[in-house]
Amino acid sequence: MSGAGFLLDLHRCVGCGACVLACRIENGRVETAAWRRVLPLNLRRRPSGPTYFLSVACHHCDEPACLTGCPSGAYEKRADGIVVHHEDLCLGCRYCEMTCPFSAPQYDEAKGVMSKCHLCAHRVDAGRLPACVAACPTEALQFLTAAAVPPDGAGDRVPGFADPAGCGPALRFLPPAGARRSVLFRSLEEALKR
Repeated sequence: MSGAGFLLDLHRCVGCGACVLACRIENGRVETAAWRRVLPLNLRRRPSGPTYFLSVACHHCDEPACLTGCPSGAYEKRADGIVVHHEDLCLGCRYCEMTCPFSAPQYDEAKGVMSKCHLCAHRVDAGRLPACVAACPTEALQFLTAAAVPPDGAGDRVPGFADPAGCGPALRFLPPAGARRSVLFRSLEEALKR
């Protein structure tokens, strides 16, 4: 990870959606597609099985596919690693949507252009946390700068999440703590290898 991004502690995330709501309010997206979403992960939907929640948005990748796939140059990777989209340059062709393996760019039908998480660059530039991070009541979602060292045990792989090899997403995970949850997490990893 060479730039700004997120750390998600799977032990702390309870799937409450506060991050999604904060993103919507901060960016005026109350009636349009959300840039952030919370995905429950319980492959067989067993009531007694482990459920983990992945709070995901744009991952501000080291090698952003959206930037590469955009024919109009509407995407920019800032020096701090934040990937921003410039609406005024967007053609609305949706190529970025097709190239992004994480479905981060969203088509805004009313405007006829794409949009996506910009990691609340306006807040980061003012020395504040992104809205989603600031609103997380369990501190499961954290902001990482390029200079930040992820905590011990943080990695870029989690069962059910896309392979990070392609784009180098700036998203790190802390696995769930506790003996029982750790065993269930490892069994989920094994099940996904089959």
